[in-house]
Order: sequence, then structure tokens, then C-alpha cells
Amino acid sequence: MPRYRKRKQATQRKNLIGSLLIFAVLGLVAFLAFFRYELQNKQLAYDTETLCPSNITSPKYVALVFDKSDAYNKIQQQFLRRFFDDFKANLLPGTRISIYVIDAHNNKEIAPDFVVCVPRTGDDANALYENPKLIRQRWHERFEQPLDLAINGFMQPAQADFSPIMEVFQTISLSAFPLGSETVPKQIILISDMLQHTPEWSHYRGQMDFSKLQKTLYYQRINTDLQQAEVNILYVRREGMEKLQNKRHAFFWSDFIQSIGGRVTLIEKIDG
Repeated sequence: MPRYRKRKQATQRKNLIGSLLIFAVLGLVAFLAFFRYELQNKQLAYDTETLCPSNITSPKYVALVFDKSDAYNKIQQQFLRRFFDDFKANLLPGTRISIYVIDAHNNKEIAPDFVVCVPRTGDDANALYENPKLIRQRWHERFEQPLDLAINGFMQPAQADFSPIMEVFQTISLSAFPLGSETVPKQIILISDMLQHTPEWSHYRGQMDFSKLQKTLYYQRINTDLQQAEVNILYVRREGMEKLQNKRHAFFWSDFIQSIGGRVTLIEKIDG
């Protein structure tokens, strides 16, 4: 009997060890499957130039608009650099940024002058299979540096005879906000003195009455749909234009933007 009991106990131990090994193998297989799923989930296809993910909707669409019809002084440039440092730090990964320039070339291609999507910073990297340092380096080299160069370049002056500000909203609607993105948050940030100047409509000629603009064929031609985009205006003060850059001027733009499906949530006079 003692020998039989010992053999039985040995068999039970072997069965227990075997069961534990099976559970360990199953656990390892499950872990490897989860690891592979996570890795594939992170490895989306990206456009090599813009860093924008392919075949998925961005979490947000942002359009930056620089008015190059006049110069920015040093104080204004410093204000804008500080603004964009904070702007970059609060972007969601995958956000698509399209940059536009307002200049005299109103007949140029309906497309952004620069496009980039925000990559991950590495703060949420999984140390098991990702390198946070390399991800951060990619964010800096492929996103931050090119965006900074683009912004600095667009802040350089370029004298122009006209300033077609109203027209740029139509360009943004057609090229920055893709079809099927109606429910995705959208933001437009304009850096401009907001002094519209074209042969059809000019604030320099005292044309500040939006109700009159709305009755013109010109308005019908530039009308568009901003899909409830949030519009922020960084209002650039121009020397000698105090009589034009007043509350009536701000109300004109608020009425115009609302009429084309936008929401003015900020009008901030920048320093300088």
C-alpha cells in the first residue's frame, strides 16, 4: 500500500506539473497574440511626406492661415512663436494641419501650401516593444522642425497689391476638410490684419456692411460651408489703420464667417 500511495502521489505531481506547463504555454501564446495585435494596431500605414495615416479619419483638422500681404514686426513674430509653441504641445496625434498663405495670387491651385500630421510624441509608448526616445526623435525631426520652418517662412513679408482673405475660406473648405468628416472637430486659425482688399470688395474703401456684401454676386461666388469649424483670429494691428480695425470691422467678420458655416470663438489682438 505505501508503494502504491507513493506512485499515485508521483503521478499526481506529474499531472499537476503537466497542467501548469500547459497553462503556462497557453498564457504565453495569449500574451504573444496580444503583443502582435498591439504591434499591428500601432503600425498603421503612413504617408511618408505628410506623416498622415492612410485610410483613417484624423481626430481633428486644423487650418493655419498666414496673411503675407504685409510684414510682421519683431514683437508680433515673438508673440506668434510663443503661441505656436503652446499650440504644438496640445495637439492630438493624427491631427492634420494644413497651412495656407494669403497673398495676391488668388488664382493659384486650390490646395494647402504645407500639410503635416501630428505623430506620437513617445509619452504613451509601450516599453515592451517600443522605443520612446526614437518616437520622440521622430516627432521632433519629422514634425516639429518642418512645421517651425514653414511657420517662420510664412511670417516673412511679401508685398502684395491685393489681400483676398474671404476667398481663402473657400479654399480651406475644399482642401482641408475632406468629404465624410462632417462630425470631426475642425479649427481655423487666421493670423492677419483681416483687411480684405480685392477689386470686388475692399475694407480700404470703407465697405464694412456685411448685409450689402450678402446681396452681391461676389458673395455668391465665394460662399462655402465650413462645417461648423471653430475660427480663431489672431488680429494683427497695422500702423495707421486704427480707423478701419475697429469693432465694426470685427462684427463684419463675425457675420461673414457665421454665414458660411463657421463659429468665431476668438478674436485676439496680438502684441505689437
